[in-house]
Amino acid sequence: MTNYPVVRARLIAELNNIDMLYEELNKKELFVNNGKVKKKLNDMFFLRAVGSVFHDFYTSAENMFKTIARDIDKSIPDNKDWHIELLQQMYIEIDGTRPAVISKKTFELLNEYRGFRHIFRNVYGFNLTSERMEYLLSIFPKTVDNIKSDTKNFVLEMDSAVLP
Repeated sequence: MTNYPVVRARLIAELNNIDMLYEELNKKELFVNNGKVKKKLNDMFFLRAVGSVFHDFYTSAENMFKTIARDIDKSIPDNKDWHIELLQQMYIEIDGTRPAVISKKTFELLNEYRGFRHIFRNVYGFNLTSERMEYLLSIFPKTVDNIKSDTKNFVLEMDSAVLP
């Protein structure tokens, strides 16, 4: 697999992007469970800003998955349900090709952001709800930890299988 070093570099670059997105929210103290977060989430402009970070987060994850599907699996879903099918493809092992990229739990967490991104792209920002954003904020640290850990484990397994 001659493209693997490029795939590896792209995955690491996207993990760095995810770190930057996490830090954007962390600097605003949004992972502290207190009344200030609820107050901030009542501001529509603030909701839109947080929504933009969640949008970028899932886009970064999906960029990793498209790279793996294209360059390792040699198969990218191309129908109307391709976003969910690509995500599903990542939690299955492709026998003789690669291990699973993410766990079932990471799939479930990421699926929340996939669904949110669809809504974020297709409805007006004033339709965002503070309750939904609060929930997504509450699972964001775990989701980030999971995708980073799963991806790093995937890279380590691929390194041992592919690199000399």
